[in-house]
Amino acid sequence: MRRWHYFGKRYFRYHYETVSVAGVLSKETGISFLLLLLDMNLSILQFVKPDEYKNYRFYDKSRNARAKFLTIYRLREMVWAFNSKDTSFAQNKQMFNRHFSNFLGRQWLYAPDVSDQQIEGFLRTQKQIIVKPNNISSGTGVQKISYSEVDNIKAFCEEARKDCLLLEEVVEQHPDLSSINSASVNTTRINTVMDKAGVPHILCAALRMGTGQSVVDLLSTILLPAESLHKLIWIPVFFLHQRQAKTFGPISNIRPVEPLYPAFKSLIGKPPRKMVLQAAKAVPQIRWIAWDVAITEKGTLLIEGNIAAPCPMVMQIASQTGVYHIMRSYL
Repeated sequence: MRRWHYFGKRYFRYHYETVSVAGVLSKETGISFLLLLLDMNLSILQFVKPDEYKNYRFYDKSRNARAKFLTIYRLREMVWAFNSKDTSFAQNKQMFNRHFSNFLGRQWLYAPDVSDQQIEGFLRTQKQIIVKPNNISSGTGVQKISYSEVDNIKAFCEEARKDCLLLEEVVEQHPDLSSINSASVNTTRINTVMDKAGVPHILCAALRMGTGQSVVDLLSTILLPAESLHKLIWIPVFFLHQRQAKTFGPISNIRPVEPLYPAFKSLIGKPPRKMVLQAAKAVPQIRWIAWDVAITEKGTLLIEGNIAAPCPMVMQIASQTGVYHIMRSYL
């Protein structure tokens, strides 16, 4: 019933989207437009969005093969099942920072809890800081601010408290990762899931990066199936989070990062994996979580956790192999 309620509100929008998607696929594949349109509308009734039908190439897969794919609606059900208890602290950044203080490796302040003098002192000392909303999604509202840019420190402090902002020390990432894009901290997102026995497992990992002067890393590549993390199977496919459409799609004209694979291979070794498994054990009530980890020359540190990150779904697009059965095995 819950899935139908969520899906029903979007049914007609998806129904109309099938027309444009079917037109594109018909030109690309040579398959009849009407057959694609019919198959896509039947797939909608199975809770498959038009863009998923296209990205997972369902037009070229059997019903049995399609059934193995994790779709956005199955992901929501998984999150509901794995994270049925209170997950508010994962969405509340200052609560997250307090809970995982041993993993942060950087200084920070929560504006509502400190004085003007402390905020000004933090800015003066750090010279440049990261400012982020306490409740944040997809990097919205994250800024990098220098002390020299603040004309009125009192007004800045008042606004920071009113908006419940976090002020954080800028992370100095490893030079090999900085060379991808120096404007953003290019994190590694590692998705963990805890089984019924309370043992955390790594599902997959992805190197994320910013583009241009973006402070946040919304571009993902180098997806690593969990069982192959030690072998490092590279899947160099790029996906960009579209803030408006809330979907993933391939983009082009991005500088290749293949030359960085050897460096990344050494960076994504045992320390990052060990840290996220330790962090997962610290929150047994949240069994499904994706950890954004920064890698520096001094070691690894935790940036944040995401309770509904679709890392395994992006992996499916790149590998064209469904992972739904793997997810279910941990329930």
